[in-house]
Amino acid sequence: MQSRYIASLLDEIKTRKEELARSRASRPDTLYFGGGTPSVLYPGAVRTIIEAIDEASGNAAAFEECTIEVNPDDIVKRGSSYVKSLLEAGINRVSMGVQSLDDSILRWMNRRHDAAQAREAVHILREAGVGNISIDLIFGLSQLNDEEWDSTVAEALALCPDHISAYALSIEPGSALNRMVESGSYVPADEDCCERQYNILCRRLREAGFHHYEISNFAKPGKEAVHNSAYWTRVPYAGLGPGAHSFIKEGTVEKRLWNSQELHSWTSEEEILDAEEAATEKVMLALRTDRGLGKAELDRICGSDKVEKMLGEGLLELHSPSHIQYVRIPESRWFISDGIISDLLS
Repeated sequence: MQSRYIASLLDEIKTRKEELARSRASRPDTLYFGGGTPSVLYPGAVRTIIEAIDEASGNAAAFEECTIEVNPDDIVKRGSSYVKSLLEAGINRVSMGVQSLDDSILRWMNRRHDAAQAREAVHILREAGVGNISIDLIFGLSQLNDEEWDSTVAEALALCPDHISAYALSIEPGSALNRMVESGSYVPADEDCCERQYNILCRRLREAGFHHYEISNFAKPGKEAVHNSAYWTRVPYAGLGPGAHSFIKEGTVEKRLWNSQELHSWTSEEEILDAEEAATEKVMLALRTDRGLGKAELDRICGSDKVEKMLGEGLLELHSPSHIQYVRIPESRWFISDGIISDLLS
């Protein structure tokens, strides 16, 4: 099955070579193996995909950042030789779905790994020579109290990752968790619990010297995710494979493309963004970051009166990177950022 998938992916790469060439001509030049479980791919397949993108784009230079998402149990099972092969194929950053360091919570999440495997996997990655490791954590579970979460964050920091992404547990429509909520077998954590745990996370990582550069993302200085940061600044990108999304700019025209979910014969659809949609998206994405958006542009899109009012209320704040006045949401208000952004755009 893996060979069929790779063959279909290589076909898509060939058909989208012009788009790939445009994407790689811009900066940053990054590649991200994500969605699903990329660590089931053999290193030879990873190398084949990278080489195909190089050939189609006419650019054989190493990617500025080349990330692969992995599961801890895959790393433990395959060991250091597997990781070294990934590095030889061109990977230079690894993002690992740790989620929790509590075995009971991992079992409840139906994760394949336990806490010991997560710790061992980080050790294997480091010993194999990975110099940029990111781990994902989940908070906001009703069975996770504040003391346990504080301990989890401390344990995560003891693993010495370069980057941490942390998300409140989400309940997606149609998911098994959603059915548990509807049946009453699971009661979600309330907003106050989620906010307390988010604040614990922010405090712990700030004290550890991490840069909180986006609502859910923290990095040691200089280890911010280049690829993901490009999303928030609306840099064009090409998404390949089933379920992948792309963002294209052709002159003044902006397009969103997305592939269907079929595993071996996916098709794509597209929509053209009008000026209002593009402006709304710019505000929504920029205000997720600690840089924010230029004040003149935010005034133009949302109205200077509204911006000044929210500045006066402390919902927004001014700062001046590169001697240009920017507006951002203070970190103390990031947990309620969706409401702030919604009010700005209403």
